[in-house]
Amino acid sequence: MFPDQEPDREVPADARPAPQRLNALVLSLASFCLILFGVWLFSAGKRYREEYAQITEGWRVGSTRAVELTLVRTDRQNLACASDVNVGGLHCGFRRDLGAVAASPEDPRVLQPYNTVGNELLLGAGLWTSADMKGPLPAARFTVVCNYHIEGLTRSAAIRFAVGAPFAPVGNTVTLGSLTDCVLPR
Repeated sequence: MFPDQEPDREVPADARPAPQRLNALVLSLASFCLILFGVWLFSAGKRYREEYAQITEGWRVGSTRAVELTLVRTDRQNLACASDVNVGGLHCGFRRDLGAVAASPEDPRVLQPYNTVGNELLLGAGLWTSADMKGPLPAARFTVVCNYHIEGLTRSAAIRFAVGAPFAPVGNTVTLGSLTDCVLPR
């Protein structure tokens, strides 16, 4: 002990913090943490919605949208997806382990990846069964307008745009559904 220090004294009972004051501080801290968590949760959800729904805003399962797809003549053979997802009988031409499913692109239940003119990726089935798609197709890149019946969503698919090319996983959630009433704009 140093000479200028006083010996330890017991703190008087009235100088100790009151239990009510301590409870108020703990309650304030817990409320502050809860508010911070709520703000974080809201902003994380907002960021998720912006990332995964920015392009296809308003596309809902069960709805029908008019879409304009961009294609080339060889897309019938080149486009494929791989996934174990089966929604309403619609499925990819390959399983997730890349084993082929016994089906052709002309099968109205086989999904293929398509891009719209707005560069929105979707998995659609039935395009090649439309009357306009059975005749001679343009030699250059062309567009097709279809009704797209959205039947589900998936994130567990891989796609390719050329035969022999490796399958690449889709980065975002994509819609899947059937394409009907497809016509070549004239």
